[in-house]
Amino acid sequence: MSIQQTLSSLLGADADAVAAGYRLRELASGDAASAVSVLAHLAGHPDRLGQSDPAIVGALLRVVHTLLVQDRSEASMEIIGTLTPDVIRQIDQSLPPETSNRHLLLHLLTLARSRESLEVFVDILKQRPPSDWMDAAQMLSPLMQHDDWPVDAVFPAALDCLSEPALAASLLDLANYLSRSGRVDEHPAAGILAALIELLGQVSSRLGFFEDNPRAFGDDVPTVQKRLAEAVALAVALCDSLALIGDESAIGKLNQTVLLRHRRVQCEAAGALAKLGDEEGRKRLIELASDPAARLRAIAYADELGIGNEIDEDYRTPDATAEAEMALWLSQPHQMGVPPTHVEVAESRRLLWPSFNDPVDVTLVRFEYNMGDRGYSNLGMTGPAVFTMACDLADMPIDDIFAIYAGWHADHEDIFSVPTESMNEAQRRAMETFQQHLQHLGYEELKPVLLGLFLDERAGVFTANREGTECVVITDGLETIDQATAGRTRPLGAEDLFNLYKGRKMLRTFNP
Repeated sequence: MSIQQTLSSLLGADADAVAAGYRLRELASGDAASAVSVLAHLAGHPDRLGQSDPAIVGALLRVVHTLLVQDRSEASMEIIGTLTPDVIRQIDQSLPPETSNRHLLLHLLTLARSRESLEVFVDILKQRPPSDWMDAAQMLSPLMQHDDWPVDAVFPAALDCLSEPALAASLLDLANYLSRSGRVDEHPAAGILAALIELLGQVSSRLGFFEDNPRAFGDDVPTVQKRLAEAVALAVALCDSLALIGDESAIGKLNQTVLLRHRRVQCEAAGALAKLGDEEGRKRLIELASDPAARLRAIAYADELGIGNEIDEDYRTPDATAEAEMALWLSQPHQMGVPPTHVEVAESRRLLWPSFNDPVDVTLVRFEYNMGDRGYSNLGMTGPAVFTMACDLADMPIDDIFAIYAGWHADHEDIFSVPTESMNEAQRRAMETFQQHLQHLGYEELKPVLLGLFLDERAGVFTANREGTECVVITDGLETIDQATAGRTRPLGAEDLFNLYKGRKMLRTFNP
């Protein structure tokens, strides 16, 4: 079936949603040249495109985008550069409402980076701005990765979109990048300084209101997180812009912003004030180095400004850095969203570690959240990566905590697990052998959960009962590990136990 015939079956009000998956897979086996043919067909049939199922069209846009960018080869980039911007404009105008992945079309325009493509890109931004800040960031990212595009094709025209919550921060980040990298003689937003100052005041007031009443940003967690992330990103970008523009008229609003409790915003405002020569801002920046969640940025800004010698050297030690990395990671919206009440290094070791050829420093950091009548604590890892397990590690031996993180971090095609429902006959027989072994050891009520494959070795993970205690247990016939699950709020799961098993083996082998 030709591409035109396949597309005809996908477009229009009468498209079969069930058959669409198969047809989309056919298109996904194509190449960059076939993706161009798809775009031409879509642009040539605007009415039929507009009547199509938004879900099918969104999936089709994803397929086309992937075919064009998946290998990032010189040939593919040349093909993207030859795309006619008006074809993208026509498709964008014809898409049915609620179509997902619309932003991928605009990403193709910024990848092309010609004057014509960027002018069309800005026009579409003004007419139909994205609703998600991550989509906006992806669309603009090629312009931060290349310096071969005409700045005047984007700025100042794109600044008309600063009223769009999902777009404002990314646009200012791009303008800040151009200023910092020396690609422009004057900051692209210098001509709207008063508007930037006013916008910072509005965002700061909104964030302050949120700190007093979190429900001000919405009634459900995803909405609150989305709006908070947009507001924080915009406040950070505005502080950076005002610092780069360098006009002292911004000091008043920056002083309002530095009083907010949000560490990232507070640090950015203090850094901006210090750059503008404000003494109170300089003092606050130095003070923020004592706060683990703000420490890394405060030190970086102080060093940039030549005042890093005023920061206590105790905040630059490896332990202080590990605590700061953990606090910063936990503060991210996709983690806890707020800094921990307390962080403290529990143990640090130099180890040969999975995926590294040379020894690395691995640090376990204990963190706590004091939430009045409730508390939460655990141990996370910094060094090879910053990560915290969802299961409770607080009562485990330190050696095992290093092991479970080593097992989690291991990445090898011959290290994986197979859940019970996906096992083949040979794997089920192996699990039966492991189950019999555990029965001999006294485990009861055994239920298979997964089979772990570790290079040439295999191990079975089960839920079980031993001496009246519910547990999860793993065995390879020689080594058996169990962990109690009864009475624990966040017990180890099957994958956690497999991580512990393989981590023990790797650390014993690499670090005898």
